[in-house]
Amino acid sequence: MSKSLFTIATLAILLVFTSAYYTTPADGRVGYQAPSLTVDSENGALSLSQLRGEYVVVTFWSSAQPESRISNMTLDRASHQHGLKHVSVNMDESEALFQQLITVDQLHSQWQSHCDLASQDKLRRIWRQESEYCSFLINPEGQIIQKDPTPQDLAKL
Repeated sequence: MSKSLFTIATLAILLVFTSAYYTTPADGRVGYQAPSLTVDSENGALSLSQLRGEYVVVTFWSSAQPESRISNMTLDRASHQHGLKHVSVNMDESEALFQQLITVDQLHSQWQSHCDLASQDKLRRIWRQESEYCSFLINPEGQIIQKDPTPQDLAKL
């Protein structure tokens, strides 16, 4: 009896210690740690890991897809209104067009970024973008908790 109890206790201790070191792998799906993302913004390079401890909305968008542009504007305003961080990655071919859209769409430019063509496929693959353009809500621990959140979802946080 004592040998069985010792074995169970040992396994329980191992489970406690090993689970403390386990982190969810990075993946662009709900329930996983958000993949790394570093963008150039008006404030210099910004890494998603720098925003740990806060709710963050990450949006991939393009002016070529009007729904994604409207969604970016809406989420940018809602994030700002509710005190959340919004990291926006523009996938347009022209960075000059992107710069004009920041002004025209009245975006909070602090974390608006343009992604060059060479990096776009890699980002789509890493973030598992099923559609070309989408958004992710990331919790303070860096885990994706929702895909394509709405302003109403952000208001609940």
